[in-house]
Amino acid sequence: MSGVKKKAKAQRKAHKFYLDKRTMLRIEIIAGIVLFVYLAGSIFFGSHFYIRSRVNGVGASFRTAEGAYEKILSNADKYTITFENEEGEVVNEVSAADLGVDVNYQVDEVQALLDQQTGFNWVGRLLIPAENYTKTGNAYDEAKVKQVASSLDFSHQKSTKESEDAYIKYDGNEFVIVDEIYGDRIDAEGVEEAIIYAVENLQTKINISDGTCYHKPAVKAEDKNINAAKDLLNKYMNVNIHYDLGEGISEEIPKEVKSGFFKWDNDFKVEFDREAIGEYVNSMGDKYNTYGKKKQFVTTEGEEIEVPAGSFGWRIAYDGEIDAIIADFKAGQDVTRDFTYLYRGTSHGEKDYGNSYVEVNLTTQHVYVYKDGAMVLDTSCVSGNISKGHGTHTGVYPIAYKQKDATLRGDNYESHVNYWMPFNMGEGLHDATWRSKFGGTLYKTSGSHGCVNLPLSQAEKIYDIVEAGWPVIVFYTGDTEEENFRLQNPQIDVMNLIADIETVTLESEAKIALARQKYDSLSEEQKPLVTNYEDLVNAELVLQTLKAQAAELAPTEGEVVDGNAIMD
Repeated sequence: MSGVKKKAKAQRKAHKFYLDKRTMLRIEIIAGIVLFVYLAGSIFFGSHFYIRSRVNGVGASFRTAEGAYEKILSNADKYTITFENEEGEVVNEVSAADLGVDVNYQVDEVQALLDQQTGFNWVGRLLIPAENYTKTGNAYDEAKVKQVASSLDFSHQKSTKESEDAYIKYDGNEFVIVDEIYGDRIDAEGVEEAIIYAVENLQTKINISDGTCYHKPAVKAEDKNINAAKDLLNKYMNVNIHYDLGEGISEEIPKEVKSGFFKWDNDFKVEFDREAIGEYVNSMGDKYNTYGKKKQFVTTEGEEIEVPAGSFGWRIAYDGEIDAIIADFKAGQDVTRDFTYLYRGTSHGEKDYGNSYVEVNLTTQHVYVYKDGAMVLDTSCVSGNISKGHGTHTGVYPIAYKQKDATLRGDNYESHVNYWMPFNMGEGLHDATWRSKFGGTLYKTSGSHGCVNLPLSQAEKIYDIVEAGWPVIVFYTGDTEEENFRLQNPQIDVMNLIADIETVTLESEAKIALARQKYDSLSEEQKPLVTNYEDLVNAELVLQTLKAQAAELAPTEGEVVDGNAIMD
């Protein structure tokens, strides 16, 4: 290589080195400036909010916490809430003054927001807006908010459906909760809630189409009370109450009937519906009660007769059985039992007096005792003196108790008896040692005061056979004699009228009225002899309830029924 070329190459190399040095110096200067700016910014934004920062909706860029708070205070009166529809159009607007809005926090809450800011991150936040909210929102005047919410006009916002509360229903198998339904009707309560939420959360817009202002269901499917009620109801529903009446007769409360035994208030406090349970008890009474009803009977002579109502037979205790059912539900265990009875018979079959009873034929003046279907004793007797109005009352009655060496007292007599077996209000079976003859027609003119007089030996045997509760079946077999007896004892016809009422419906009114009329016409001495009078009182109460229910369901004036207007 020539010397000239070598020299030129060396000069170019020296010049390049010189340029690189100069460039590096410039870069270092620029980097220093950038670093200085960054460090200065970091220090500044350690005590000031970032650019594009807002605190509770108020611009706070480059401000300290104190500066931002002062601006918030100065802008408090400018706070407004706008109500916008689905298209974003403003349909209503309220101001801070309208709502009594005031700043409800101190500068330290703003400082707490600033303390969360990192100064060294300020560069990365240059293009990103920062929305900051204090833990405590604005305060408001409850009365003003309520007044504003009720005065705003949203009539232009049409509603298509109403909100509905969640509720409990029986689906045929168990109790379930039907979910609430959210409607789209704006109401004052919903607007009030939306305003309060906006104020507390420092919002300035409320969308009236997003459901915020809609009337909301008061009861929701997830609420604690409604779920607790549902669970308790299903716990009760899982209790099976089985009735075993013996003789192959049984009952079990159907699930659909049982589901109606409960009720609950608006707070979902579950209670037992005694009236509904009572309807079931009454239905079982209609089916099995025989107390106070006439009996079909075949006499020892083979004659088929109808014995007037007495005081023997089955009668389910209305309140007692309701209480027992409620107790079974509360116990929570399946149970098999009989009904709770006020009065008891012997058999649930066709003949409630069973096959062990005392038969008193007043026409033939004869007493027969049957035990387990077999006659074990028969004897003559003397019954009440019908010529003096003391005829023994017909009907079926239970032996109340047994007593030896009893003294029987009346208005003008006192008699000692060895064996006393009362069955109907002072009338009973007993020995009559003062008599030497029994049977025949003695009862017509020289009978007792109403008791069935027996020879001593026969009274003793009967006493040893029967027990308290045994039925005594007392009857006449001759039409004329029975008719005469009933003329002397009108209470028997009243008892039969009451017994004929049976299941009460609106059509029973005439029967009930006739029974009441006949009862009221009885003498004060005869009225206590009507042993089924309580049935008449209950029938009147049921009829009164049925008539009230029918009146509630009756159409009002001008109401259309089956296409026809009801007019005066």
